[in-house]
Amino acid sequence: MVFNRARFPTAARMFSTVVGHSGRVYTRQKVLQHHPSKPAFDIHLALCDHKPFVVKPVSPSIFELLKEFKDEFNHNPRLRIYVDYNKSENILVYEYFKSDLLTLVENYPALSIEARKTILKEVGLGLSDIHTKDWIHLDLKPNNVFLDWYVDKNDQFQLEKVTLGDMDCALKLEDQKLLNQRMGNVMWRSPEGQLGKGVGKPSEVFSFGLLCLYVITGVQCFHPNFDELETEPEPVILFKLLSAFGPLPDALVKHVNDEEAESLLRGLWQAIAEDESNETFEQWSEETFPNLNDEAKSLILRMTHLDPAKRARMSDIMMDCYWN
Repeated sequence: MVFNRARFPTAARMFSTVVGHSGRVYTRQKVLQHHPSKPAFDIHLALCDHKPFVVKPVSPSIFELLKEFKDEFNHNPRLRIYVDYNKSENILVYEYFKSDLLTLVENYPALSIEARKTILKEVGLGLSDIHTKDWIHLDLKPNNVFLDWYVDKNDQFQLEKVTLGDMDCALKLEDQKLLNQRMGNVMWRSPEGQLGKGVGKPSEVFSFGLLCLYVITGVQCFHPNFDELETEPEPVILFKLLSAFGPLPDALVKHVNDEEAESLLRGLWQAIAEDESNETFEQWSEETFPNLNDEAKSLILRMTHLDPAKRARMSDIMMDCYWN
């Protein structure tokens, strides 16, 4: 991509430089993302040879984790992997991208369904690649998909590159052992992910289903008004997921294997079952949710079964006829 210096005006105060393992020098220009409590972990835009990069400080443990990830996936073009590093300062240097997927979908509603499907297919293939080697991302969301694109002289959207990034939460599963903790963004978690019980590859398949639903329709279907919530968001979003993809199967209750979680699941489902106005996902219309035709519904339902054991694997999802 061509770097437009006008988009990043030079501040009066120049930031310090980072010398990468390669010997290249990166000059910090501005903060791209502030850390909520530790300014030392702010993420910066930096320049090297007039090209933009992203400089990201991490903890020593994350540094080692991402080195392990790079060793396994270094030549995978669908995954955003650091291009340089400074070990003494635990700093990673990444390629700069024009935008993330959340920003693109929100700000470019004219994005064609063909472009949306192409983007999702690339993300899905990247996710399938890491699942094949028993890694899971654990923070799959549109903010963590990075893109380069432009609009040509005919006002047509042109996609250049798509990568799945921000692997800071990623880990390699040992003997397919499931995790019992909440990970990632609450908006994109599976039902068992909301409960923090029995999280594994099928949980991430569900998250990809939610990502597909958002990108295909342009609608954040399960987004609550966080400012008005009087409780934690997890039960609220869990209620919405059960409402759309129910009925509640005993298999999910058995999967989470927790009395408190079972009580919550059964209580929520009872309230949903008593609501005759509830509209399940199969009843959602393309008039309300753009591009949500029968083929898109069929694809999403393969990933959002409430029983984790009945969700398709990512490798099978990428063979779905929807992508043709």
